[in-house]
Amino acid sequence: MISLDDRAYIFLSALELSYKKMSDIISHYEKPGDFFDDFLKNDEFLLNEFGSNFQKYKTRYEKFSFETFEKYLDNNNVGYVTIQSENYPQSLLNLQQPPLILYYKGDLKLANTKGIAIVGTRNPSFYGKDVTYKFAKGLSESGFTIVSGLSTGVDKISHETALKTNGKTIAVLGNGLEKMYPAINYNLSKEIAQKGLLITEYYPTYTARSYSFPARNRIIAALSKGVLITEAAQKSGSLYTKDYALELGLDVFSVPGNITSLNSKGTNNIIKFGHAQCVTCVEDILNNYGIHKVEKKQEKLQLNFDEQIIYNYLQSSEKSFDELQYYTNLSVQSLNTCLTTMQIRGIIKKLPGNYYSV
Repeated sequence: MISLDDRAYIFLSALELSYKKMSDIISHYEKPGDFFDDFLKNDEFLLNEFGSNFQKYKTRYEKFSFETFEKYLDNNNVGYVTIQSENYPQSLLNLQQPPLILYYKGDLKLANTKGIAIVGTRNPSFYGKDVTYKFAKGLSESGFTIVSGLSTGVDKISHETALKTNGKTIAVLGNGLEKMYPAINYNLSKEIAQKGLLITEYYPTYTARSYSFPARNRIIAALSKGVLITEAAQKSGSLYTKDYALELGLDVFSVPGNITSLNSKGTNNIIKFGHAQCVTCVEDILNNYGIHKVEKKQEKLQLNFDEQIIYNYLQSSEKSFDELQYYTNLSVQSLNTCLTTMQIRGIIKKLPGNYYSV
């Protein structure tokens, strides 16, 4: 049975009020549940708060069934906590605007684990994808819970990498649980709900707005010990997460990129202006927290003579097919055979533009 106080939080969130308005209403009462008595009495305070929407909201209340909502929670494995709940994530109380209610699927206990946020552009370059994968993998394997926003690009790679390494991940949504955005991440969201945590301050049927994403970034930051930005343009929304992290006194890390790349202008600038620590490998972050990475023993690569030459040449940087042919002096057919074999074995990767890297 949902308590009267919880009903107040749930119903007010269903109205999709602004954070300030919902907060003003809740704080007006000694007990949130007292709201309903005044609502039915057409209280002057609520008439002023709701304005021209008062009658519309009252009609909504008359049709609202908490019994049906409770069945929805049970049938869809959805949970909720209010700011008054004992199991409310304590780190969120450090925010100037802590979420008043949170809806979630998955393991809420993850909200109190050692989290690190990984955020960045929705359209990463190959470089951005590569560094995001490497940092997410290393941090996940070192015991961090990967926190991100379930957007495309850097967010998606971060969540997927954590799951692939059997690590833990938290996805903070800018939408309701029944209005997944972007839709392309629907299957990923289901996997996170089963193995990690999906969480949002928005009512289940809330459709994402342009302002809901910057707002959810404060939750991403607060659930983390630090924020890592792997690739971001100058006006990237991920930089909001950096701002929230700095307000909370958290660590901010940034991966430098090519100075001519627009996709790295944001990350380079926050390093340049001292808003983030420059990191070039996972160990830079681990050392910051006094964690020593446990190196896994790697099997010695079994390479033939030509493959060894190719592998050694690629150690310095990515190379084009033409550069490899010139350096190795192999025929086109022989070089193609070597490269294909090495790709299948996972030794090298083929990049856009017929380039290769280890």
